[in-house]
Amino acid sequence: MTTELTVATWNVMWATGSSARGRRVRNILREVDADLLIVTEGQRDLLPEGGHIVDAGSDWGYDITKSPERRKTMLWSRKPLTDVTTVPSGTGAGRVLVAHTDTPLGQVRVLAVCIPWASAHVSTGRRDASNWSEHLECCDQIEVLTAGFDPRIPTIVAGDFNQRLPRVRQPIRVHERLLEMLDRWTPHTAGDVQYGPLIDHIASDLSCINLRTWSGTDDVGRLSDHSGVTCTLVRRDS
Repeated sequence: MTTELTVATWNVMWATGSSARGRRVRNILREVDADLLIVTEGQRDLLPEGGHIVDAGSDWGYDITKSPERRKTMLWSRKPLTDVTTVPSGTGAGRVLVAHTDTPLGQVRVLAVCIPWASAHVSTGRRDASNWSEHLECCDQIEVLTAGFDPRIPTIVAGDFNQRLPRVRQPIRVHERLLEMLDRWTPHTAGDVQYGPLIDHIASDLSCINLRTWSGTDDVGRLSDHSGVTCTLVRRDS
């Protein structure tokens, strides 16, 4: 009986399934062979066939009229996704979702995120923010959303955190706020990893027994401005 769960995440830099770059991205996402796949800044035609998909919505404050299939945060699962919750307003809208699913480890909760980067809505989009303000507000919203999580159900937090861990250049207050938000979970992808330090992360209250990353560049050229990562998770008592 399988008692391991494979989770992967990657920001694919708005690749589309109809483009040459997108087809290469899609092949990698398929070959990762994850049970749970969190893809940010992409669209559904990149995701593996079969499975079940939810997204965080289409409104994160930027005009996508010319590219209506774009989504900031998508979650693909081998098994059906239930109890799906998204953030209806504020900086978490279109960026944050929660869902439950059955896995080889039993039921788990997935918190899929694309936390805003430092300059979100500063000089683009609504142009009503200051550096890191959207990021910090999103952390606040995530903390409120997760406050009532039942600790008996394992939680996996994955996606684009838009901070390198450990801290590189981000302000100390911003770094500390992210760590406060993640206090209940272990960031498995922090530290000295190949193609790191990462911005896309996986954290959980499970144990990671294997971690693998891949580059945002292949033999042909640029795939993404992010590296991808996959973790094999097991229960801590196993």
